[in-house]
Amino acid sequence: MVVGAGVSGIQAALDAAKGGFKVYLVDKGPAIGGKMAQLDKTFPTNDCSMCILSPKFIECATDPNIEILTDAAVERVDGEAGDFRVTLIQRPRYVDTDKCTGCGTCAEYCPVHIPDAYNENLATLKCIHLSFPQAVPAVSFVDPEHCLFLKRGIRQICVPTCKNKAIDFHQRERVHEIRVGSLILAPGYETFSPQAQSQYGYGRFRNVVTSLEFERMLSASGPNRGELRRPSDGRHPKKIAWIQCVGSRDKTAGNPYCSSVCFMYAI
Repeated sequence: MVVGAGVSGIQAALDAAKGGFKVYLVDKGPAIGGKMAQLDKTFPTNDCSMCILSPKFIECATDPNIEILTDAAVERVDGEAGDFRVTLIQRPRYVDTDKCTGCGTCAEYCPVHIPDAYNENLATLKCIHLSFPQAVPAVSFVDPEHCLFLKRGIRQICVPTCKNKAIDFHQRERVHEIRVGSLILAPGYETFSPQAQSQYGYGRFRNVVTSLEFERMLSASGPNRGELRRPSDGRHPKKIAWIQCVGSRDKTAGNPYCSSVCFMYAI
């Protein structure tokens, strides 16, 4: 079992599967890819991140030795090397993965707009949606924190729009107990809150953004479809200053895989 389906977890799963092992690839999010899926370009070659990741997504999805379990978190691990018993808690997507084709029709009719976490909340999307355009699994999911039916019992507007009858609000949390011989932990990282570095004006000046927000602004799948615009007024910036890279003292500062937060200032 590989816990964490970022680029390192994906590669570990592919390598183990090629060695003939049955692999469970587990991630707490609704799709595999992790932080690298949010990057526009990668260091140091400046290659498109999705150009690297997308083929690996397809390999994972089509490899008979790999079973992808998304929306799943490890609750408990018992046993010892060679004989682990892993208990997983899998949250409901409220969409049947066997029936959904990812066509997006349901999202067209959904009346609720929510912040787009994939785009670092720089844009909005519908409450029922795909994680991102190249997501694997390519299956929509419902955000339970904002769904009108799940929160307030308001009628299910999206359900009759799905021709495959894939939307299922009767889904409940599931518990899986899986026996595996070994575990690979690839949990990735979370960036710290940029508000903690208040001296740089993040949150007070709209044109101060983090490096990850800047990546989404540059990306063709980002909020401006790759066209760089200032958050304050939507105009093209004349100058961009790299203010600071905090949280790391080594030479990896500025590396997309660094767990620090870099600030950009557009004028």
